[in-house]
Amino acid sequence: ISRISQRNKTATTMAKLALDNAEWLSTLSEPLKNDIVGIMTQRLPSEGDCLLKEGEIIDSFIIVEAGTLIRTKSTDANGPLPLDELGAGKVTGFLHVVGHHDDDMAFANVIAGKDAKVWIVRGEEFRAITENPQHTTEMMNLLTRLLRKASKIVRATLNETGVRVGRSGEGTGRTIKIMCYDTTSWVRENFEPQIEKFNNEGKDLKLQMDYTSDRLDMKTAKYAAGYDAVCLFVNDTADTEALWVLSMGGVKFIAMRCAGFDRVDTKAAKALGLSVARVPAYSPYAVAEHAISLLMAVNRKIHIASVRVKMANFSLDSGLLGMDIHGKTVAVMGTGKIGQILCKIISGFGVNLLAYDVFESDEGKSLHYLSLCQHRIFGLHLLFSSQQSL
Repeated sequence: ISRISQRNKTATTMAKLALDNAEWLSTLSEPLKNDIVGIMTQRLPSEGDCLLKEGEIIDSFIIVEAGTLIRTKSTDANGPLPLDELGAGKVTGFLHVVGHHDDDMAFANVIAGKDAKVWIVRGEEFRAITENPQHTTEMMNLLTRLLRKASKIVRATLNETGVRVGRSGEGTGRTIKIMCYDTTSWVRENFEPQIEKFNNEGKDLKLQMDYTSDRLDMKTAKYAAGYDAVCLFVNDTADTEALWVLSMGGVKFIAMRCAGFDRVDTKAAKALGLSVARVPAYSPYAVAEHAISLLMAVNRKIHIASVRVKMANFSLDSGLLGMDIHGKTVAVMGTGKIGQILCKIISGFGVNLLAYDVFESDEGKSLHYLSLCQHRIFGLHLLFSSQQSL
């Protein structure tokens, strides 16, 4: 009996110490702490054990005494997506227990890390303790402090100097708030009239867009706290860390104002419940015509001549000589929409036209496809692929 008593005393001491070191809970009064200690159960999970599964009803919270817990999101492939780590003194699931609902589900998996020691507090038993009027008042004070702290963080984030340089599209009715990253003057000049036109059409749905010249990354993702969507461009980094911050800030939609989405971790976005949209295609004529413009500028040394003229140098020498495009062999690598249009344009120069593509298109049947070899002019209009190493 004395051994059992001693063991229970030791466990109580360890539970009390863990509670004293736990964030939020360490500020509770001694009477309430003593009551909580009486319902704490210690667990020594093995590394990799799942203490809480995403999507399951959650009605207990966990206090980390030592080691780490890892929170992850489930994905369809490549294993779970790590979100963050909880070290000694951290608490997870507490707000779920306090504001318990029958359908309150876990947002993420909670996996035991190396040498994890944790204490489990069952929600039903915890709520029974807090039914004491004195404890109820104390819990309300604790939740008020947590809410004030969280609201201050959000306000500080939203009011951070230089985050916003302007706003467009405020109106009545249901409003979708959008944070536009990597904004330049021409982005605003093009977006603002279109947003105003959309909002003036009398629809219940309105758009409100704020702008920042900063590019998206893990540090700037906090700018979008409280927004429904973000609008990104080619140099924004929407990796796992940035997407996690966006998700925690309430963002549900990522709109790419470009065709490429290689800088968006789509698997992480799916795991976090973020939808991603992109521009399906730019004008293929604009890209093909610009490619021809660059070809002529390089061939005829227009860029060099332009610099010379600006310096009042009108001399003529061999450094400005180009070559006739007519009669040359031109190889167009990639015969998608842009490649096909470029073939039609450059055919007007009277060239010997050859083409290459991993997949020969039906529209390009009139083209002469070839294996890769040396030619005077190459046009590259294809995505990078391991099958296309030169």
